[in-house]
Amino acid sequence: MAVFSDVQFTPEVSVDALTDSIAKLMLSKPKGIMILCSAQAASWGRDFKQCINGLDVPIFGGVFPGLIIDSRFEPCGILVAGFVSNIQVSVVENVSTSSPFSSNLIPMPSSVNSVMILTDALSRQIDAYLQHVLRFVPESCSVFGGGAGTLEFTPQPCLFSAAGVHQDAMILVEMSTQWDLAVGHGWEVMAGPYLANSTDDNCILELNFEPAAQLYKRVVQEHSELHFDEHDFFDIAKTFPFGLARLDDSVLIRDPLKVEGTGLICAGDVPENTMLYIMCGDADKLILAATGAVRKAVSAFCDTHQVSDCFLFDCVSRQLFLQDEFAKELDLIGSEIARPYRTVGALVLGEIELDQSGILSLHNKTAVAALAQAQSQDAT
Repeated sequence: MAVFSDVQFTPEVSVDALTDSIAKLMLSKPKGIMILCSAQAASWGRDFKQCINGLDVPIFGGVFPGLIIDSRFEPCGILVAGFVSNIQVSVVENVSTSSPFSSNLIPMPSSVNSVMILTDALSRQIDAYLQHVLRFVPESCSVFGGGAGTLEFTPQPCLFSAAGVHQDAMILVEMSTQWDLAVGHGWEVMAGPYLANSTDDNCILELNFEPAAQLYKRVVQEHSELHFDEHDFFDIAKTFPFGLARLDDSVLIRDPLKVEGTGLICAGDVPENTMLYIMCGDADKLILAATGAVRKAVSAFCDTHQVSDCFLFDCVSRQLFLQDEFAKELDLIGSEIARPYRTVGALVLGEIELDQSGILSLHNKTAVAALAQAQSQDAT
């Protein structure tokens, strides 16, 4: 059966518009509510808390650079989705400044089949918290999610719960729904590897014993006709991410977001003494990697199941890179989701996925789709 009781979207971003959307959604009698908003909602503060007062269902969500509904990318708006089944929402505060071991998490019951994680993308220690969370997740549980925030890359409130608006936090959403995950990026090696000999969580301080920003800018300019003194840093960096070499020969993508001193701030941690490549991309290969992963996951379903509703967390820098061709990626993914089922999601700053080998990773520049299963007789 469907996961979502109803989905409401409005291009207007205001507390009044949110109130109206929630009122319409409540007619479907949801057992939980997800609220995804574009950047303008980051300033709501107390107004958000007043808007949701009186609701007796769990609430979660966040502020993102863009929204996804079915095969559409919406740069501005509010997307509200209701859940047919019960969900459990918990909030972990002060991710950057508190030890993961002080988070007071408790083991999740065996009835939990999946966990969605939303995190403040600018928080430090995200990877450490993800590894800690994994200790409390039931075996064979699927885990996925993404980083909230805006393209201003400034610390600000960006996550929602029934308690209000949160900054430097992580939200865990426990669900009984079973999801199959599809992950793909399509980026290829351009230069390297380089030794990240000095790092500080999500800041690369030195590459090959040279200031990281200096080496990165030089290499990118040598391989392209772009010059950093003529553009904003991220306008160029979105096209040339880092690739972190892993033991299984795969590459974990890391987005350099901004320069801080002579270092580079990334969306996700970079362990010291790892090897980094500088990557480049081709639009067709990026689209093929993401859509091919979804198609492979769908084809892997047994004959008694079909795809139900879908969560899609697609990196905002993929959209910035693909531009008009991003619509093609959404169309091809959406074509795998047969009506009346829905695709909802957001452009995120970091994508979270627990892979089949049991590694919980924060990706960048990657598409992560969570596909719910439905019995064949329920699909139409």
